[in-house]
Amino acid sequence: MNRAELKLEARNQLRHNWGWAVSIGIVMTLFVGFFFARPAVSGSLKTANNVNDVMGTGSIDSLFKPAFWAGQIGPDTGLTFIGSFFMLSMVITFLHFARGERLSFFKGIFSVFTDGRFIPEFLNFLFSYIFQFLWTLLLFIPGIIKSYSYAMTPYIVNDLVESGQEVHATTAITASRQLMAGHKWELFVLDLSFIGWYLLCIITLGIGFIWLIPYERTTKANFYRQLAGERYLKK
Repeated sequence: MNRAELKLEARNQLRHNWGWAVSIGIVMTLFVGFFFARPAVSGSLKTANNVNDVMGTGSIDSLFKPAFWAGQIGPDTGLTFIGSFFMLSMVITFLHFARGERLSFFKGIFSVFTDGRFIPEFLNFLFSYIFQFLWTLLLFIPGIIKSYSYAMTPYIVNDLVESGQEVHATTAITASRQLMAGHKWELFVLDLSFIGWYLLCIITLGIGFIWLIPYERTTKANFYRQLAGERYLKK
C-alpha cells in the first residue's frame, strides 16, 4: 500500500466519523495549546534571545558547550514534554479507530492514561525524548533521523500492553528502531505529502487543522498497521 492508498483509506474510514474525530482533535489541541504550548513558546523565545546575546559577545564557542544548553532547560521544557505526552492519546485513539474500534469521547481524550498504558507509554516516551535530544545536540540531521526511528514507539507500546506483554523503559524504542529500518524515508515522504494541507490550514487561520489532524493521525495509524500488522499483538 503506497501513501496515496494510505490516505485514501483514511478518508474512507473518516467519511461517517468526522464529527467524533473532529471533536476529539479540537478538545485535545485546545487543551494542550492553552495549558502547555503558550508557556513553551515564550520559553523558546527566551532561549533564542539568549543565543543572540551570546553571539553578540563574540563568544560563539559557548553555543557548543553542553553547559549553555543545560541552562536553557527549565519549566518550559517540562511543559512541552508533558503536552507532547498528553497528545499521545491522539496516537492511541486513532490507532484503535484505524482498526475499527471507535473509543468513547472521554476515553479517547485520556487514552494514554487508561488500560495500563500510562507507565510503559510514559517511560518509553521519556527515554525516546532524551535520546532524540542528545542526538540533536550532536548534529541536527541525526536528531531528525532518530525521531523517525522512534516514531512507532507509542503504537508498539499500545499493542504490547494490549497483548499482556511486559514493557520495559526502552522495549518499544528498540522495537521501533527495528521496525523502521529501511522505512524511515517512506514515513518522511508521507509527512511531506501533507505540506500542502498545512499551508491551506495556515491560509484559513488554522481552521483547516480541525480536519487535518484526524486525517493525518488516521493515515499514520494505517502506516503503522501496514508495517507491523499483528506482530506486537501476539503473546
